[in-house]
Amino acid sequence: MQNRNAAAASETLMDAARVRVRVNRFLLSQAGSHFAAGEPALDAVKAQWRVPILMITPGLIVGEVGEAIVAQRMREIISHTAIEQLHAAAEKLRKRHYAEIEAAFRRSTGNVSNLDLPELAHFETSGRSRQ
Repeated sequence: MQNRNAAAASETLMDAARVRVRVNRFLLSQAGSHFAAGEPALDAVKAQWRVPILMITPGLIVGEVGEAIVAQRMREIISHTAIEQLHAAAEKLRKRHYAEIEAAFRRSTGNVSNLDLPELAHFETSGRSRQ
């Protein structure tokens, strides 16, 4: 019985990793490189994965900006936060956490002094990415 439970847990972990990859591919192609899938949570009753969508910058996970819902069996994205909403939420987080983002960016680039932060310029006040 323990082997069966261990196998089921292992399979769930593998499925969660695949779901995360699926959402990350979608985000990269549709929203840009400042977003990543968080840790998927399985709702076995609905047979769906809830995957938080995170705003990321070099060296920092800034915060959650949306979510994707993925079918458990087929691993297809059923719904997701609109891309425009992701960008708008990211802009708010960027403004709120500017100092933290700047510090993390500097740490990840070797503490370069007087650094113009092009990574932060990707987000305009309209919430659209300049990619």
